[in-house]
Amino acid sequence: MGSRDKLLKVFTRKQLYIYFITNLLINAVIPYFGFEDRHAVSLFHGAHSMARFLIPMSVFVPFGITFDILKKCITFSEKNGLTPLLPEGYARVPFMLKLAGVNALATGGLVLGLMWIVHITMPAGYRFEGSWLALISGGIAGGLAILFTWLPLYVVKKLPSA
Repeated sequence: MGSRDKLLKVFTRKQLYIYFITNLLINAVIPYFGFEDRHAVSLFHGAHSMARFLIPMSVFVPFGITFDILKKCITFSEKNGLTPLLPEGYARVPFMLKLAGVNALATGGLVLGLMWIVHITMPAGYRFEGSWLALISGGIAGGLAILFTWLPLYVVKKLPSA
């Protein structure tokens, strides 16, 4: 493992802790206090449904973290005189936007699909406990933060001559 890889690993780990803790807390606390009746929360129905928190989170967290970690790692490698993170000839911003968009759409679609499956398998009128849904939302956000901190760098490492 070269010097560049070690420095990027330490830098990425620090960013991972920041992303994980903030997403875990924010995406658990906001839904918890956003539910009007914490003992009767629906996935899709009503003004205080889980979908209004979970679906935007599943799109914006992957997009934001993917774009941000790539931008920070590219800037870090340039600032410290390391070998370039992206191969010669790659347009940075379009590459970062494309990767962030693909991650966001795939995750949003997956979460929406899983929520729909849970919704159709539950009895009509079934309601969930809001406290548990808030904890699940925070856990999902923390997991997404971990996944989308490492995944973009894994993709960049697989590029030719990166």
